[in-house]
Amino acid sequence: MINFLSGFMRAVSAVMLVAMMLITCSDVAGNMFGFPILGSEEIVSLMAAILIACVLPAAHQERAHIGVDLLYMRFSPRVKRINNLILGVLKIGFFGLMSFECVKYGLELRRIGQVTAILEIPNYLVIFVVAFGCMVLTLVLAAEFFNLLFGVTHE
Repeated sequence: MINFLSGFMRAVSAVMLVAMMLITCSDVAGNMFGFPILGSEEIVSLMAAILIACVLPAAHQERAHIGVDLLYMRFSPRVKRINNLILGVLKIGFFGLMSFECVKYGLELRRIGQVTAILEIPNYLVIFVVAFGCMVLTLVLAAEFFNLLFGVTHE
């Protein structure tokens, strides 16, 4: 289920990237002829936030992030496992807290009626997508942690 959700979110991020490109190109072309797209910067900014939030779980699963392993490679397998368990707990805590705080922040934005400047799109919708992305990443991290804890490795 987590893999399906992560794959779906990756597809959403791909759609956001293509849409951002189309809007930006259309706005540039429209500007040349005196017909810019109203709120294009706003739309692209919101799409960028959605893209980043949706790609987080898949990027972690695919190990697409940057890491420096100079010291880590010298560790014994036991020390690597302990290190990974400690980091797993910290990552789960951080992204779980981030998801919780984003939900709180989104609820506050909804309560006060915060919208974007030009198109008046409710900001809380994007914050809720970010919270969802962090929640799914937390689930991915938790599954990875329990696999490591119980000796299931995928390396």
